[in-house]
Amino acid sequence: MTVLFFALRNVALQWKRYLLMFIAILLGFSLMTLVHSISFGALETVKGKAARYFSGHVSITGYEKRKSGQALVNAEEVEAYIRESSLPITGISPRTIYYKKDASLFFGGQSVVQRRLIGIDFDGEKDVLSSLEFKEGSLEQMLEYNGQGVFISEAAADILGARVGDGVQLALTTDSGQYNTATLIVQGIFSETGLFGYVAYMNRADLNHLLVREDDYATDLAIYTKSGVNDSAFVDDLTDYLSASFEVLPRMYSKGQLSEELSQYDWNLGPVLAPLTLNAHLDEITTIMDAVTLVAWLVQVLFMLILMVGILNTYRVLVYERTKEIGTLRAMGMTRNEVRAMFLYEAFFLDIAASAGGFVLYYLLKKLFGVINISMLPGAGLFTEQGHMVPRIDPAMALITVLLMLLAVLLAAAGPADRASKLSPVEAFRVDN
Repeated sequence: MTVLFFALRNVALQWKRYLLMFIAILLGFSLMTLVHSISFGALETVKGKAARYFSGHVSITGYEKRKSGQALVNAEEVEAYIRESSLPITGISPRTIYYKKDASLFFGGQSVVQRRLIGIDFDGEKDVLSSLEFKEGSLEQMLEYNGQGVFISEAAADILGARVGDGVQLALTTDSGQYNTATLIVQGIFSETGLFGYVAYMNRADLNHLLVREDDYATDLAIYTKSGVNDSAFVDDLTDYLSASFEVLPRMYSKGQLSEELSQYDWNLGPVLAPLTLNAHLDEITTIMDAVTLVAWLVQVLFMLILMVGILNTYRVLVYERTKEIGTLRAMGMTRNEVRAMFLYEAFFLDIAASAGGFVLYYLLKKLFGVINISMLPGAGLFTEQGHMVPRIDPAMALITVLLMLLAVLLAAAGPADRASKLSPVEAFRVDN
């Protein structure tokens, strides 16, 4: 208790000596937190865009043995069954997705092929669609018209010369191979990165009608999980849960594996469900996420090394300046272990105070960073919302940062603290400070 008291007193009374170290820890901690929040925010942004494009954080696609292959024939039953579970979901919504390469929009003598058409229940997924970066129109406008219309990308609108309120012609082929067309009013034009671009969102019942299907037909169920949920673990739990009542394919890690599983499936068992994570839908997302995470960790390690060198040098000077003080404490009966512990306690208290200040500085930097528009940078649209990065703190990562910072400070202080503990009173009083 005496050692703890001395440590607290020294930090409070000799704060000028520790000011430089305090600032170094504060800046290092705030910058490391900012880097991780930027990388985590970027990953969440990518994940959000991919979830909108690929039917949720986890999608359930249905397959049956027929010409079209893909069909969630019991969508309502599967949806109701999942809603009864205790799985960590925030939403679930049926979708009809048209994957064929012949879906085209026509307007003013121009045409553009869509990578996919997504039939969606606008009211049921308004939280997801609200994050679209609209250049014209809005989700509210679509809802006012009861979902009657279409959202098209800015790239498609530029090619067609279409604007909100224009009627564009949509052409596609039905399951039987017949051509079908419809005129849809453009209710919104959104900007999207090329990876998730050339997609159009329309009312699911309207798309089903064009395809000559039942209004409640669905190819997929889009499942949205709670923040922080590991999608891979979630799919394992979801697969186990569904397997009790439905035919479900085993866990899959890629679209290639999905094709292989479908080719080996016994269709005499009936329709089958295929739960897929975002990573399974698109390998590039995994690569992007891994690269961003790796860069964030490399930056954190670099910050920590620089900080440790600074603290080590500062502590060496502090120990030298306090040589006579150490000698006095040793002469009063303080043991070597207590001297060592005193300096480590001082480093501990300094780290806690600086880390708390670092959080405050982080929030100020976050607000400043959020003002910067980086939409002009190539590829920035993949990681930004409305042209801005959106830093988000991952609680687990924030805790790891706090612990790593504390470890770095204590390791840097350990050497000088050990040197201080080895000073004898006689040696200490010989030094002329």
